[in-house]
Amino acid sequence: MVWLKMSLIGNIIQDIKYNEIPIDARYQTQNDTDISKIQMKAKIKFTIYDSNGKIVKQWEEPSKSLTYWYALFEFNLWSQGTFSMLDTSGTGITPYMGSPGVISVNAGSGITTYGIVVGSGNTANVSQKNMMYSMIALIPNGTASGQLTYQAVSFGTPSESGNTSSWTLSRNFINLSGGTITVSEVGIIAYVSGFRLLNSVSSALVNPDYFLFSYDIPSSAISLANGQTLNITYTFTVVA
Repeated sequence: MVWLKMSLIGNIIQDIKYNEIPIDARYQTQNDTDISKIQMKAKIKFTIYDSNGKIVKQWEEPSKSLTYWYALFEFNLWSQGTFSMLDTSGTGITPYMGSPGVISVNAGSGITTYGIVVGSGNTANVSQKNMMYSMIALIPNGTASGQLTYQAVSFGTPSESGNTSSWTLSRNFINLSGGTITVSEVGIIAYVSGFRLLNSVSSALVNPDYFLFSYDIPSSAISLANGQTLNITYTFTVVA
């Protein structure tokens, strides 16, 4: 059997060309218990369109700000823990995850309580983005001064290539306010329902509720002129 395998490669060991050996058959310098290279990461693509749908500007930035409340939620969900979390109103919520529940960011048009959201707050004093539980100054939905028209959140089909899996989350914001609007903060708020969520002080049932799971500050504030559309697309990637 050994001779048969070698005959497919060459007559002597010097005939073996390392770069022609399938990757999964090569000598591995790391064992299967080494998880140092496994990553979950995200990036944000910002695209500004004019009123005719032409791209005015497009750029990407890393998203580095899954919040502490996201981490606590995952811990509580996986461990049936009861660590108190702050919702978007700043209220402490004690979760009991034994009952079935729903977690969603799939917000429809005009909804600002969850999904991808944007704000115009002064972020100069934000020292720990991961501790943010709400937007500083959420830009409301509408067409009046200082408002943006929120379109529905959309999802890209998950994809897989080699050791990389990814999927996208996207939303459009249209400026029909008659003036320029500045976007200085971006977040992802999750809608949570069905789980037994109790006010940590009064023990009153809170259902549904909303939690800020991601909070980012663009490298520079985004100026969106009247008639323009801002598309924000998150790409989440898992690399093994």
